[in-house]
Amino acid sequence: MNGGTTTSCLHKRQGPQATMTITAAVLVIVSAVMHAGWNLFSKSQSPTVGFFQLATLGTIFWFSPVFFMTAGLITKIPFTLWGILFVSGLFQAIYYTGLASAYARGALSIAYPLARSLPLLFVLGLTFGTGRGSDLSVPAIAGMAAIVAGAIILPMNSFNDFRFANYFNASCAFASMAAIGTAGYSFADDIGMHMLKLVTDDAAGWMRALLYLLLECIFTAFWLLILMLVTPRSTAKFGSQWRRLLKPGLMTGLAIGATYGIILLAMTHARNVSYVVGLRQLSIPLGTIMGVVILRERGSLPRFVGVAVLFTGLVLVALG
Repeated sequence: MNGGTTTSCLHKRQGPQATMTITAAVLVIVSAVMHAGWNLFSKSQSPTVGFFQLATLGTIFWFSPVFFMTAGLITKIPFTLWGILFVSGLFQAIYYTGLASAYARGALSIAYPLARSLPLLFVLGLTFGTGRGSDLSVPAIAGMAAIVAGAIILPMNSFNDFRFANYFNASCAFASMAAIGTAGYSFADDIGMHMLKLVTDDAAGWMRALLYLLLECIFTAFWLLILMLVTPRSTAKFGSQWRRLLKPGLMTGLAIGATYGIILLAMTHARNVSYVVGLRQLSIPLGTIMGVVILRERGSLPRFVGVAVLFTGLVLVALG
C-alpha cells in the first residue's frame, strides 16, 4: 500500500464546507517529508529488489503487534479478499522493482516525481475505461493535462532540449514501471479496503487499515522473493551485501509503515480526505529538492518547472 490513496481522489467530494484542521495539515506535511525522505535514503543505498525485501519485512516486524490486536478480524477475512491481497502484493512488488531499478539508473529528482505522478494518469485511464469518466470534474481534467505537461517538461535539461531520447531511457522506463505498480495496487487496495470495512468486527478503522497494510506486505515479500529467485545476478549482489543493508532496510520499513500510519491519523482530523490527498503531494517537490541539494543531482529550470506543473496538476485532481 505504501501510504497510497491514489484512487480516493476519484470519489465524489463532499460540499464546499469540507476542510482540514491544522493538526491534519501538520500530520500530512510530516508524512510528505518522511515519504520523500525514505525515498532519498533508499536512493543513497543503491537499492536492489533485495533492499526493498528487507524494507517490506521491516514494516511487518515493526508493526507486527497489529496482528494480535486484530486476531479475530483475520479469521473472518473472506477468500475473495485474500485473492485481492495476492494481486495487490504482486503490483507492490512491481512498484519496488521499478523504483529500485529507476534509482539505480537515474536521478531521484526525475524518477521520484514520475513514479509519484504517473500512477494517477493510469488510474484515471482505468476510470474512463470502466465507464466512470463522467464523475471527473473540470478541475480534475485540467489537472490531468497539467500532469502530462509536467511529465514532458521534467526530463529536459533546457527548454530547447526536447528530444525523444530524454524519455526513452532506462530510468524513465523503470519509473513508469513503478507507476504501473502503484496504479495496480491502488486500484486493488480501493476494492480490498472496502471489503475489509464490511467485515463484521469490533476492530477500529485504523486497525483495519494497518492490518491490510501488513497482510499486503506479506504477499509483497512473497512476490519479491520470486523476483529474486529469477534474477540470480541481483540476488548474488544482495547476498554479499545483506548484512550492510539489514539496518538501513529495516529502518526504511519503519519509515514506510509510519508514513502510512500518519496519513491514517491525519484522515481522522479532516472532514474530506481529498484535502489530505492533495496536500500530501507536497512530497513531489520535496523529493526533487532533496535530490538536487543533498545528492548533488543536476538542477535545471525545466526540472523545477516540470515538478511545479506536476504538483499543481495532482492538487487539482485531488481537490477537484
